[in-house]
Amino acid sequence: MQEKRKYKRFRGDAPKIQGKMVLAKKVDIVDISVDGVALKADRRLDIGREYLIQLEYEGNRINVKGVVVRSLLSGTEKRGGADLVPIYTAGLMFKESTTEKVAHFLNAIKLGNKEEVPVKTDRRRNVRFRITTTGDAVLSFPIDYKVIQISLTGMLIQTDQALEQESMVPMELSIHESDAITFKGRVALCRNFDNAGGTHYEIGVEFLHLRDEGRKVLQSFIDYLAATEGKTQGNPF
Repeated sequence: MQEKRKYKRFRGDAPKIQGKMVLAKKVDIVDISVDGVALKADRRLDIGREYLIQLEYEGNRINVKGVVVRSLLSGTEKRGGADLVPIYTAGLMFKESTTEKVAHFLNAIKLGNKEEVPVKTDRRRNVRFRITTTGDAVLSFPIDYKVIQISLTGMLIQTDQALEQESMVPMELSIHESDAITFKGRVALCRNFDNAGGTHYEIGVEFLHLRDEGRKVLQSFIDYLAATEGKTQGNPF
């Protein structure tokens, strides 16, 4: 059969390449203070891990980093029609450097739209509030991925996080210990498979918004793979 695709793919599962992407999910705020926030999400947050949280209220928006100090399964909810998904409650402590920023954000919320939450212990230094009006909170978290195959136009990766087909994801690649290549990845396909380690996903990604400098680094890496491995396979992109 004649190969119709313009570019060939090379095996990329080498220790000289590392990948990371940033995923974002909307979460529900349970209560908040200048010290930290309690929230609900449809995925477990790792204790000790740092996450970026975007808070928004009536045009006011701030980005703050928080470290997870507790995380537990709190129940289930119907999402996406009739599907029941697990819901986790997590507590995050803000970085001390963001105290003034969070205080300013909370002061901008009208008094009638926030409700003081009783604190049963004296371990919390500041009053916590429950925001009683609709607002958006977005949690961003980095995910590492393994590169299975790669070409000049895209790659096949493996991760434990499913991605929606045709979604656009901020991603980066670190090759040969050089500066990370940053780009937007278009999810062309996502398929799951099970093994002894649980459920994983193989995801086809098309490179978009890749700068010339990054493309040169990628071309150099492709040339290196061609010279050292010589193993090619058809490119699905």
